[in-house]
Amino acid sequence: MTILIFGAMGNIGRRLMPAFPGAIGIDRVPGADIVADLATIDYTAPEIAAAFEKADGVIHVATSANTGDPDAVHWAAVTATARLLEACDRHDIKRVVIPSSDWADPKTRWAAHNQNAYGHSKRVFEEMAHMYNVGHTDRHCVALRIGWVTDYSNVLEADQWLQANYWDDARLIGQMQAALGS
Repeated sequence: MTILIFGAMGNIGRRLMPAFPGAIGIDRVPGADIVADLATIDYTAPEIAAAFEKADGVIHVATSANTGDPDAVHWAAVTATARLLEACDRHDIKRVVIPSSDWADPKTRWAAHNQNAYGHSKRVFEEMAHMYNVGHTDRHCVALRIGWVTDYSNVLEADQWLQANYWDDARLIGQMQAALGS
């Protein structure tokens, strides 16, 4: 199975690349298989279109994990994710995972105390996943509520509420595989 991983050079993407042999990494920084910024990517460019033609699935983790980023960062993430899903639709990609977070639902554990634009953008992603699936019984798009992914050395010094949401690499990979339906 060939998976396109958007955000392949980031904290989560670089952990996923080895777990999906043959994956094609797309990121705005050098070192990715395809260097392209999600905000400006031309989905009709030959290299991008060829990658989509090979793809059996897409994992999108090219968003900011910083809950305190300016609202404009999260608006841009919503726009970029909508454009990515539109490209997936044009190429009839059946399996798609987009990022969400416990911050999407203020009643969920540790995010209850701090609603912001980040959390609302993740809630929008969850609705986008539902929208992608509507009318297509053969599609499987999931907005996965990804936990806190960091090096374990950071976990012991973190607040208890953050420690409770820590995902090690095994859990991250297992959850991504399950979300893809693989």
